[in-house]
Amino acid sequence: MPAIGPSPLAQPAIPVSSLLHTPSYDQDPIAAAKNELTCALYDLESIGVLQKVNRPDLEALLNPLEESRMEDATDEEICQAVLATCNSESQEEGPMDGDVEDGAIIEPRPTYHEVVQAASIMSRHVAHVDNPVARQLEVILASMGRQMRLERSQGLTATHITDYFHHV
Repeated sequence: MPAIGPSPLAQPAIPVSSLLHTPSYDQDPIAAAKNELTCALYDLESIGVLQKVNRPDLEALLNPLEESRMEDATDEEICQAVLATCNSESQEEGPMDGDVEDGAIIEPRPTYHEVVQAASIMSRHVAHVDNPVARQLEVILASMGRQMRLERSQGLTATHITDYFHHV
């Protein structure tokens, strides 16, 4: 067998893209964000989501008209706008108030116990049905039950056993 000498060390390869693009640490973070946003807009245009006629201007995206209007507002105007928003939200009864006709009876939301009881009844019925849709419904009901228990447990507050004893 021929003697094999030490192999020559491989020279590190430098990707061409590293020579073309400036590293992000050399670039201003705001300029980097603008550059990323511009690239994203071009990508959306290239896949057909945006066309040149409906492509938003970079300045319009970064400085919306609503924000530029608020720069001229006084502290009192801002305070009045916040109070008006808070008052309008407190007067609303729910997210679907605009969809309800005047004079319509709004049913209260079912209680946790009623929902669990209904899900239990449906699960018992579906357990005796041999159908792929029934299996899917079982999975959905189980998932909903887990989610409801999780939400209910997250609403609990931590207590100590001594909180239930009154000091005499």
